[in-house]
Amino acid sequence: KFGIELKGDIKMRFTEKDSKNFEVSAEKLAPWLIGKILCRKLSNEKILRFRILETEAYGDKDSATHANKYKTGNAAITQRMECGTIYVHYRNANYSGSSFDIVAGKKGEAESVLIRGVINIKTEEIYKNIRLLGEALYIDYEKLNQVSILKSDEIWLEDDGFVTEGKIKKKTRIGLDTVKDICDSDKKRLLRFVLDDKEL
Repeated sequence: KFGIELKGDIKMRFTEKDSKNFEVSAEKLAPWLIGKILCRKLSNEKILRFRILETEAYGDKDSATHANKYKTGNAAITQRMECGTIYVHYRNANYSGSSFDIVAGKKGEAESVLIRGVINIKTEEIYKNIRLLGEALYIDYEKLNQVSILKSDEIWLEDDGFVTEGKIKKKTRIGLDTVKDICDSDKKRLLRFVLDDKEL
C-alpha cells in the first residue's frame, strides 16, 4: 500500500482555504497530520512524496517549546507566526537539511508540530532520524524557513484518503529526559503520535 507511485489518486491538496485545519492546538494537529502526504518539489520533473508516520506536539504553555526556551531568535518569531508556517530549526552548512515543525494554532501563540518520521511512498524507505529526514526532504533553512506549507509550490501537504482512526499510538517525546530546563510534567506528557507499526 505504500510502494505504489501516486498517479491521480490524491483527493486534495491543502491550501489557504484549509487553514482552519491548522488553526488548532499542536496537540490536535499532530495526530491529524499522521497519514498525510508531505510533498517536496525539487524540479519540474521531480516531486518527492512522503507519508507522515510520526509527529510531536509542542504547545504554547509547554516548557519544551523552543519559543519558550529561547525567548528570542528564529524560534520565538517563527513558532508564533500564522498556522501552516514552516519553522526550520537551524542553518547547517554540513548537510542539505534540517529538522522542522509546522506551526499550529492562532498567530501569536507558540504552537507547532515536529515532523519526526516519514516513509517515501515510492521507495518505501523510512526516516525516523530527524536530521536524515531533513536531508531526505531537502529542508533548507534559507529556502523554507517561514514559508507557508499552505501557499508554497516548493513544499505542501496532500491527502489521499489514508485512514488512521484507531491506528495511532501516543508516547512520550524523544530526547527530553536529560534536558534541565524542561519541567518533569512536560517530559512525561504523551505528545508523540506514531502510526502503529502493523500498518507498515
